[in-house]
Formats: sequence, structure tokens, C-alpha cells
Amino acid sequence: MFFDTKKVLRLLGLFGCLLTLLLSFETSIAQETRGTIKGTVSDPNGAAIAGAAVKVTDTARGTVSSLTTNSDGFYQANYLLSGTYQVIVETNGFKRVVRENIIVELGSNIEVNIPLEVGGTQETVTVTDEIPQLNTETASVGLVIDQQRLEQLPLPHGNPYGLIGLSSGVTYTGSARLDRPFEPTHIVGFAMDGTRGNRSDLTIDGAPSTATADPNQVIASYVPPSDIIQEFKVQTATFDAQFGNTEGGVTSISIKSGTNNLHGSAYYFAEPGNLAANDFF
Repeated sequence: MFFDTKKVLRLLGLFGCLLTLLLSFETSIAQETRGTIKGTVSDPNGAAIAGAAVKVTDTARGTVSSLTTNSDGFYQANYLLSGTYQVIVETNGFKRVVRENIIVELGSNIEVNIPLEVGGTQETVTVTDEIPQLNTETASVGLVIDQQRLEQLPLPHGNPYGLIGLSSGVTYTGSARLDRPFEPTHIVGFAMDGTRGNRSDLTIDGAPSTATADPNQVIASYVPPSDIIQEFKVQTATFDAQFGNTEGGVTSISIKSGTNNLHGSAYYFAEPGNLAANDFF
């Protein structure tokens, strides 16, 4: 049987392109918004300690990541939800170390280096002060809107996207007279670092949450109530290659998940018209 070599090569090339596109689409469906805690374990002289047992615990949910340091004394706990964590390190010949109040924000990479003291494992050194952690993995510029801001700052109509404007380099370019709180065409009309409004990306738990109003506008496809948001992060510059669907910045939202304790919330929201300013125009 005779085969046309050129045609076969073209078909193989086309198949390769299609496969590449499919793989690219599959990997671009969502961006990773969970955090990381990593660091090195060392002795009093600064030498790396291999084989140390490390436990990283989510104090609200009770989930534990059990790790062992490598030959360089390095450990790394990946895919951590936003919240407060505890790190415990144990190894023979050294005191047990407990680090409390390690805050993992959305998409953060926290470096927690732990020096050990010589002693028995029955002795414990507990560090409870909240020491600012180093985020060494990315140089992105922006702001994390945490639970305190979401709960205490005024939100017109309860629209959480209004807090995007707290980040530096961000300006609302829409009309102040548009008072329809959950209409997606204008609520994310923020210009970031010089780009036009409605040109920035928006994700919820890593999944894109945008739509296209026209060829020149990116709008929100969903407005989550502020009460279900754990926190969100506004990145205005130098974010990594997992983002890039738009020319502007990126707002990444993390939704609350369950904890080991029964909890809930109730609130009343009202905007009395007799206290509102007039709109003469």
C-alpha cells in the first residue's frame, strides 16, 4: 500500500496541535489559589536537620499535613486553604517546637524557618507571637481583602466588589449613578495600573467568573454575597503565567469552607432613603 509521506506528516502535525490545544485548555480551566507553607529546619549552628517530623495543622478545620524534612532540612506543605495554621517539628536529640498563628492568605507562599534547640523531645518550645511571614515566591503587587475588612467596612448593597478599589493602582471608571448592585456590566469596572475599566480577570476558587459584554469589556458573571467570602486578593502587577486572560489585573476570590465548630451568621441590611444624599443630576 502506498502512503503519501507529506500528507501523513501534515496529519500528525495537525493531531499534535489539537492535542496541545486540548491540554492547554484543560490546564487553563482554573488557577491555583491555595497557599503553601515551607521552610528549613536547622540546629543551633544553622546546619540542616534531615528526617525531622513536621506537622502542619489547620487549626479551624483540624486537617493535618505530615511531612519529613529532606537532606537539606527542607519541608513544604502545599494546597493549603486560607486560614490560621500551626507547625510542629520533632526529632531525636532536640526540643519539640510549636509555631502558632501562621496566617496563610489566598495564593500565598509562606516561608517559616524553624531552628531547634538541643534537648529531649519531651520538652517543648512554643512560639505564639504572630511574626510576619515572608512571601518569597512571587513579586505580585496588590492587596488581600480579609475577613475583618469584609465584615467591618461599609459595603453599598452588600456588594463585595466595591472593596476592589482599596488596592493601590486601582480606580473605578464606571458611572457613580449606576445604582444597580448586582448587575454585572459595571460592578467590576475598575481600571488597574493604567488599563481601561472592565478589562481585568476575576476568579472564584480558581475558576474564571467573567463574561464578555462586548469585544472590549470583561464583566462579572456572578456576584457572591460578602457573607460567604473567606477573603479575596487583588493583584495589579507581575502576577505569574497561570493568569493572563485579560490585559488588566486579577481579582481572586476564596469562598468559605467548613470548620470543626458549629458556626453561622445573621445580619440585617438597610439603606434608609431619608439619610441618603440627593442625586440632582
